[in-house]
Amino acid sequence: MTDAIRGIDHAIIGVRDLDAARAQFERLGFTAAPLGNHVGKATANHCIMFADSYLELLGINEPDKPDTLGLDAFLAARGEGLVKIALGTPDADAARADIEAQGFSPTGPDDLARPLTDRPDAIVRFRNLQIPEAETGGLGTFLCGHKTPELMRPPGSMDHANGARNLVAAAAVVDDVGAVAGPWEKLLGRPAAGGALDIGRGHVYLATPAGATGSNGPYGPLPDPLPARPFYLGLRVEVASVGAAREALRQGGITPASEAPGRLRVAPEDACGIPLEFAEA
Repeated sequence: MTDAIRGIDHAIIGVRDLDAARAQFERLGFTAAPLGNHVGKATANHCIMFADSYLELLGINEPDKPDTLGLDAFLAARGEGLVKIALGTPDADAARADIEAQGFSPTGPDDLARPLTDRPDAIVRFRNLQIPEAETGGLGTFLCGHKTPELMRPPGSMDHANGARNLVAAAAVVDDVGAVAGPWEKLLGRPAAGGALDIGRGHVYLATPAGATGSNGPYGPLPDPLPARPFYLGLRVEVASVGAAREALRQGGITPASEAPGRLRVAPEDACGIPLEFAEA
């Protein structure tokens, strides 16, 4: 695997109402960070932090500003759901040369920033390197480099009632597994196994609509009608105990959609459009 990529950094979940999304994920047993407004953008987020990764609930908070980071188009086409997976990199600027050497034509890195709500003088900063979707089989991703990692996880931000520890997998629906896996194998520098892309920290599963049911990925029910492929669908979060996760859901008034040994799944309607799986390591 290229040294430029250090696993799944975060998953972007597009939502229509940030307040409602935060409340819903708190019902799922997560601790959500205060609202963070992106400087100069129309967007804002609530982040759910884990040890090596996080979930980003992304919404449009200032619609009078022109740059929605593409979220308006996503919501119009798909509604709420999983927008994209970001890959972690220790240095987005250095990563550009590495990625270009593999035959890709990335753009950026571009700066993104958001001040902390409780510390306006402290600004969380990122450098993001975009990879054209045409070069990743249509399944979008980018490299996220954190410039201020010390500000990302304040005390208490990783204390989740459901026992969540890390984001460990995402699922994508594709028309042709090989056509998407090939470019990603080139990007990651290692082969896919059974439709599972090894990101280093975590996996991205690829399956056709017909093959999703038999996949080991966090799929759940497919949208009806199906969006244009490829698209991201579901997430798997590692938890300390499925029993603790089940109890957190019960206290939030949420019934799991399905259960199996060591894992349970929440329906998309209870998780802002994504099948969300809790699984023990």
